[in-house]
Amino acid sequence: MKRIDALKIIDTFFAANPLVITCGATAREMASFSRRDLHLPLLDSMGLTSAIGLGVALGTNDRVGVIDGDGSLLMGFSILPTLAAYPATNLTIVVLDNGQHASADQVPSQAATIELSGAAEGLGLNTIRCNDAPTLDAALAHSKSENRFAMIFVKIEPGNSPDIPLLLADPAVLAQRFASAIGSSSQR
Repeated sequence: MKRIDALKIIDTFFAANPLVITCGATAREMASFSRRDLHLPLLDSMGLTSAIGLGVALGTNDRVGVIDGDGSLLMGFSILPTLAAYPATNLTIVVLDNGQHASADQVPSQAATIELSGAAEGLGLNTIRCNDAPTLDAALAHSKSENRFAMIFVKIEPGNSPDIPLLLADPAVLAQRFASAIGSSSQR
């Protein structure tokens, strides 16, 4: 499965919910077809996506989604024991694993040789593995119906979608818009 196809499934699932999005090509690809006030693309915060998503989930009753990448998760690997210690039942983290730092000249990440989902599973985290669109869709539906923390690992093809423009938004403006949108959604 291509990353952009996985992103479209995730975007549909979290259409009315906060969604924290990792940096680089993932944020650019998402912005190429969907920009919502409830999206928080972390343009320059590699390694912090899941941690920020946990903070958002602990601060709201809304279902919160996170789109992380294998490279970003590896950079902020210490979030895994924190998620085990403070599991937010309203949080779903989707890790798109292509085994590379796609935005950094496609340099292989450690995920090319180790199974990241095994580390999460070893810590007792609710872990789901996916390889295609139907299993991703089913995993997202399952995580919502169980109303518990889930970490979904999705194997995706290496590389980036061609001809995706840069995302040159001001991170402070994106954060303010996201914070306002969360405030509005929690008042409904």
